[in-house]
Amino acid sequence: HPLAILEFSKPRSFPWKQLYSFYFSFILPLIGKTVSKDARAYTYLPESVKAFPEGKALMEIIKGSGFSDVKEYRLTFGIATIYLAEK
Repeated sequence: HPLAILEFSKPRSFPWKQLYSFYFSFILPLIGKTVSKDARAYTYLPESVKAFPEGKALMEIIKGSGFSDVKEYRLTFGIATIYLAEK
C-alpha cells in the first residue's frame, strides 16, 4: 500500500529561509486579517508549521508506523515536501 503526504515545511537555505520566515510571520497574518477581518486569521498556520515534524523526524515517524522505503522530495525551495512510502 503506497503512502503519499504533501506537507508544508521550512526552507533550509539562505535567502529562502529568511524570506519564508518573514512572509509567514508578518505578511500572511496581515493578509489574513485584512481579508477576513479577524486578527487571528492565518496566525495559526506559521505556528502549526513550526510545531509539525518534518524531514528526518517525520520520516522516522512514518517508518515507525510500519512503512518502508520512505523518501522525501522538497519542493519550491523547501516550502513544501512530498513524502512517499510503501507498506
